[in-house]
Amino acid sequence: MRVSQGLLLDLDAATVWVNGVRKGVMVRPSMTDVDGEPVGRLEGPLRWAVALGPNALVEIAGALSPPA
Repeated sequence: MRVSQGLLLDLDAATVWVNGVRKGVMVRPSMTDVDGEPVGRLEGPLRWAVALGPNALVEIAGALSPPA
């Protein structure tokens, strides 16, 4: 079985898209961390990671266009 996973982080809008579906806001101006401190604006460069099963095969397809 082949599964594709796409991730787009829109740092200007602080939103995350997974496989072309907007999942929501990552950081809002009023958000705080576990210690009650304000969460800062997200800035690049950022990296993402996935957990894979023992027999997983990974192919990097490259950058895709953002969703419309």
